[in-house]
Amino acid sequence: AGTPQDAVEMYSKAGKWEVAHRIATEHMTQAEVAMFYMTQAHRLEAAGKLREAERLYVMVHEPDLAINMYKKARRYDDMIRLVTSFRKDLLHETHLHLAQQLEAEGSFKLAERHFVEATDWGAAVNMYRANELWDEAVRVAKQHGGVHASKKVAYAWAVSLGGEAGAKLLAKFGLIDQAIEYATESGNFDHAFALAQASKQDKVPEVHLKYAMFLEDEGQFESAEKEFLKAEKPKEAIDMYTHQQDWAAALRVAETSEPSSVPDVLCAQAKALVEKGDFTKAEALFVRAKKPELAVEAYKHAARWGDAQRLAKEFLPHKVADLTAEHAAYMRGDGVHASEEALLGPARSLEEGRDFARAIDAYLKVTSERARSHDICEEAWEKAVQLAMNHVPARIAEVVNTVSKRLMGIGRHPQAAELYEGIDQHREAVDIYMAGNLWDQARSLARSATPQYAKEVEVRYREHLKGAGAAVDLVQGGNVSEGLEAYAQRGEWERALELAKQQGPPMLVKYATLHGAALIGQHEFVRAATLIGKYGASAQPAPLAMYERVARELLASGEPDGGGMGKQPLVGTRSMLHKAVGALRDAGDEPALQRFETLLWASHMAAAKVLAAERGAMDVQRKLAIGLLRHVAAVPADMAFYEAGMACKAAADLNSAFVFLNRYLDITEAVEENEATSAALDNSDFANTPIPHEFPLPDKQFIDGLQIEHVRDYVLELSMNKAVQQALDTADLGHVFREIEQIREGLRGGRSSSGGGGGGGDALYTIMRDTISQIG
Repeated sequence: AGTPQDAVEMYSKAGKWEVAHRIATEHMTQAEVAMFYMTQAHRLEAAGKLREAERLYVMVHEPDLAINMYKKARRYDDMIRLVTSFRKDLLHETHLHLAQQLEAEGSFKLAERHFVEATDWGAAVNMYRANELWDEAVRVAKQHGGVHASKKVAYAWAVSLGGEAGAKLLAKFGLIDQAIEYATESGNFDHAFALAQASKQDKVPEVHLKYAMFLEDEGQFESAEKEFLKAEKPKEAIDMYTHQQDWAAALRVAETSEPSSVPDVLCAQAKALVEKGDFTKAEALFVRAKKPELAVEAYKHAARWGDAQRLAKEFLPHKVADLTAEHAAYMRGDGVHASEEALLGPARSLEEGRDFARAIDAYLKVTSERARSHDICEEAWEKAVQLAMNHVPARIAEVVNTVSKRLMGIGRHPQAAELYEGIDQHREAVDIYMAGNLWDQARSLARSATPQYAKEVEVRYREHLKGAGAAVDLVQGGNVSEGLEAYAQRGEWERALELAKQQGPPMLVKYATLHGAALIGQHEFVRAATLIGKYGASAQPAPLAMYERVARELLASGEPDGGGMGKQPLVGTRSMLHKAVGALRDAGDEPALQRFETLLWASHMAAAKVLAAERGAMDVQRKLAIGLLRHVAAVPADMAFYEAGMACKAAADLNSAFVFLNRYLDITEAVEENEATSAALDNSDFANTPIPHEFPLPDKQFIDGLQIEHVRDYVLELSMNKAVQQALDTADLGHVFREIEQIREGLRGGRSSSGGGGGGGDALYTIMRDTISQIG
């Protein structure tokens, strides 16, 4: 009876979806199947039969509509299930969106679940904190962040309570140590002292120490001294004053609280005087500290050899001979660089005397200008790092930073990076590796130790490859894949495609597709189609969607590049689709193959219609324009009906011209009303014809308003012409569709005649054959 839709609807209402689907796919076009199922799905959704509606949406490859349906119905589990299956790249974003929505609605438990699924349990904690649900906040933090995280939340809870209630809460959670630590870190020392004195007396000195360090940073040195002494850390007070060069205060604290540090203070003051050139006072202090060898070294470095020998004779007679020899070498000009002993000796002496802080400074005084080789520098500097790590932990960060910069300065980036790795500052290590162009180490360390930084490292690596000659070097070094990527990143597509061609068809298709995607981003659809047609197509879903988009764009606009129109219309589009069909046939993807074969045939017909116009074959042009109406899911519907109507007008087929142009006007009105499909249009004129009743509508008009008004006037003129029947000749229409289908089968089977009967059929066959032969 020609109404397969009724059979499909009957089986659908009975819930026999498999039978309905079989009939639909066998007897209806893909567009008709899609529109029918969409309409049925909307009805099922309105009736509350969401599972059945989902099934239909998925059948027509519209999972987004099913996802939105479940969202509106607040069936979030089903919504997440479909996002996981069909839009996995949006899963994280979907969980976050739902969590925020549920939080705003007060559904905290459900919101928590989605925050956690989005790997953002911290947001769930903050949600509970903001709503004073502290027990829940602690629970989530402990469950997902561990004990430390839960204690941090509990401390925040205690602070919000304050006073005795806060103290009781901390006791309940056993958080006295952590509470004291957080209080000192946040500068709340009164609270820290209160907690320590009430519950943890052994922590009181530690609080005094941290308070002293805080006061030192604030410049309140006298108050800081008192706190250092209360913490039983006089050495830190001495260091503080030494750093400030307040020698009187440093000596006072040393003499009263740490007598063993008196020589250190005297030597530090003496070194400061040496830097100012006051050697007389410096010498007196060195001698007072019982460190005359340091005074001798100071005189040597200042080339004051007479003073050095004088002091050595008085206090270090065993050094006089060596000193005389050094002086002689200096006078001969051999002393451009200091000896290793001269450079490292003072530092080693301090190290042996367990004066580690000063030893570090001495090792750091070794510079590349004074040393004979960089190896000596590296040895000295790494010794400074070792002493800091083992004996002066407060200086680790400072010393590592200083030494790393110096190592980079002499081109030893690996050693500099390893120092940062040794103190778990992996990001700094990665930066140094990158600065030294050690990309393998940088990328490896980023992936293993700082995954959150790895993406940025890869971006910078690609930027590095964009440098002049980088791609060539990569290829010559055997890194072909990275070389191809470099060419692509730099937009050197000809080189990329030439190299990809040498690697075989899969690589060539990959980079042709990437180049095509770049061209589409620039709206260069003709060039993209020509490129794919030349180099080959992929059968993967993402590239197929790209090809389909290009084809629809060019079927709507033509190929206005000079070579596209005229003798070879739509040649780029058809070449691309031909390659896609071949790839799908090889891949065995039957559904996609049928879709692209239909799209290719529609493109051939559109091109043949142009060729027919050039050859003056008006009836062939009319038949092809009518034939394209079966493919309004592929070509823009308004353009298809307009061109069919105008072709019938040119061929004096006024009955058909009236119907097709009247349909065109209905479509223009629907487009103006932003209708997405033809569902609201009257289909009575097309009953019992193969022309689809339901199809997508374009989002903008095919021609301008003035031209539309001319069409409207012409249709009105035909409606008043009594000779025009205002109805289709279904027999002629059927003959046209059968003739086109016979030609398609004949060309597909390689037969040399149309089988259409008559000269008109031969002309149509010839033009279709010549059109298809244009792409080989």
